[in-house]
Amino acid sequence: MSHDYAAIVSTLIVALLTIGTVQLVTLLKRFSVLFSDLHRGESDARRRITEALKEGQSPDPDDFEKLSFVRPARWILRMATTTAAPYLASGIWGGACVVLVHVQIQVLRWAGTDQAGDAPELAERAFLTIMVCGSLMVVEGVIRAAVIGLGGLHQGNRDYKAAFSVADRAAFFRSVAEYRRSLRATQGDSEPSPPAAVE
Repeated sequence: MSHDYAAIVSTLIVALLTIGTVQLVTLLKRFSVLFSDLHRGESDARRRITEALKEGQSPDPDDFEKLSFVRPARWILRMATTTAAPYLASGIWGGACVVLVHVQIQVLRWAGTDQAGDAPELAERAFLTIMVCGSLMVVEGVIRAAVIGLGGLHQGNRDYKAAFSVADRAAFFRSVAEYRRSLRATQGDSEPSPPAAVE
């Protein structure tokens, strides 16, 4: 490993560490917000149930479903599906940052030693670390974009199903089918007729 190579490696590691730290802080913040929202929803449901009982009214069954001890398995599943992605991604980024810092310290130690030698194993380790962490950055960004896009589609579909009954949705699809049939019929009428065969 040369001093020029060490300088390039250090520059790349610092850039990846900057990106990784920002990603880690963002993901941890998102995880804490999602986790606190789940607990806030349970606390609000507990308060509404207590107020309804205090006023002699029947509590809303939906509020009971938000309590973690009514259906623990469902609550754990909801918590896992809500918070698992940012938790897992922050763990991966945290591990990547630790590895990057470790390699950076080794490179700095090599650069600060007189007649340190070539250190080919350190050069290879630094190269592999940069390649893996750089690839991780790209893959994580692509996966996050896909999850956000698919989540938006899923939420839109769920909102549509909640807003309209099965009969309403069936009527919608029947009207779409009728429109497509009328469109094909209109296009068929406007198409030129084939030329007559020459005898």
